Amino acid sequence: MVKIHYLYDPMCGWCFGATPLVEMMYEMTSIQLVMHPGGMIKRREIDSGFRKMAQSHDQKIALSTGQVFSQAYHERLSGNESIILDSYITAQAIWVMEKHYDKGFLMLKSIQQAHYQSALDTSNPNVLAEIAIRLGADKRHWFDLMSAEGEHSSNAIQKSHMLMQQWNLQGFPSFIVEKEGKYTRLPHAQFYNNITGWRALLKSL
Repeated sequence: MVKIHYLYDPMCGWCFGATPLVEMMYEMTSIQLVMHPGGMIKRREIDSGFRKMAQSHDQKIALSTGQVFSQAYHERLSGNESIILDSYITAQAIWVMEKHYDKGFLMLKSIQQAHYQSALDTSNPNVLAEIAIRLGADKRHWFDLMSAEGEHSSNAIQKSHMLMQQWNLQGFPSFIVEKEGKYTRLPHAQFYNNITGWRALLKSL
C-alpha cells in the first residue's frame, strides 16, 4: 500500500478545487490517505478587500477545476452579511471525525460543500455539528469530543507547518507520496480537469 500525505486547509478554495482528485485517492484501496490540516485563517471576520480577492480567486479555481461555487455563495460574499472564516474550528471538526469515526475526508468535503455551495457559516459550531451528525457522529457526545480534541487538533496544525517546511512546500493543497521510506511530491495541478490521467498516475504508484 502507498501512503499519500494530503496537506490541506478547510477554507482553501484550491483545496475545494482538488476535492475530486482527493476523493479518488480516498476510494482507492491501494492508497492510504493521511490528512494534515493547515491553519491558514485564524478566526476572523473578513473585510471587503478579502471578499473581492476571494471572488477573483474563486473564478480562476472554477475555470481551472470545474468545481462549482454556487450563486448563493457569491451573493453572500457580495452582500453585507458578516462573514467569519475559521480554519481552526473546521480542522478540529475534521480531526474529530477522522479520529473517532474514520470519516475525516468526508467531513472536509461536506464542510467545503456547506461553505462554497450552500453558503452556510462553517465557523459556527452548531453548523459543524449538524454536518457531523449527518455523517454519523453521536449527537449526544459531539461537543464533548470537540472540546476534548481541541489541543490535539492544534498540535496537528503545528505538525503540518513543520512538514511543509521539511518538504519545502509553499501552500495548499499539497500531496506527498511516502513509499519505501522515501518522500516524493505528487504533482496535481495539471490533473484538475483530467480525472482519467490522475487515475493512471495513482495506479502507477
